[in-house]
Amino acid sequence: MKKSENIYKQLSKQLSDDEIVDSYVFNDDSLSDAEQVLADKEFRELRMKKLKEMTDAERLFGNLMRIKYRILDYFDSAKYDEVFSFSNQLREYSKIIGRSNKDFANDLDVHHTKLSRLINGKDSPSIELMYRLGEHSKGELPAHYWWRLHSKELEYKIITDLEKRMSESQRVTNSIQIRA
Repeated sequence: MKKSENIYKQLSKQLSDDEIVDSYVFNDDSLSDAEQVLADKEFRELRMKKLKEMTDAERLFGNLMRIKYRILDYFDSAKYDEVFSFSNQLREYSKIIGRSNKDFANDLDVHHTKLSRLINGKDSPSIELMYRLGEHSKGELPAHYWWRLHSKELEYKIITDLEKRMSESQRVTNSIQIRA
């Protein structure tokens, strides 16, 4: 007996046929290899047609959702990844919106050289900028996402920059004494 028939028998004990049809899609196990190749080809053609028919606003929204969910997945990981640095994600966002850096900087009310320094990782962002980025994306990439990207990067730098830690420790005098 086919797998889908077993599933149907189990479901029919709890649901009516109409409820099953409305709630589930069954895989058709009976396609030959040639039929599967043809079905895949038809699906790809349909998908490409739909992609070509998308408006600019739909593309923008889709790309914004892509970056949003990639960032959310990154937040679930414990490791720092340079791809998700604040500067790299700001660069990605800048590409998605399709504006020049000068126009984007005007949108955010920052000087275009400041935006360039942020995109290239030469400057650290302010909290005010993060609020502006959240507003610019209409809340899809809220300020706290930008903050978490930046803070995860800072945490990584603090943990791994042993040279800087050593040079700063040389400047400390009269540190507290703790008995073990």
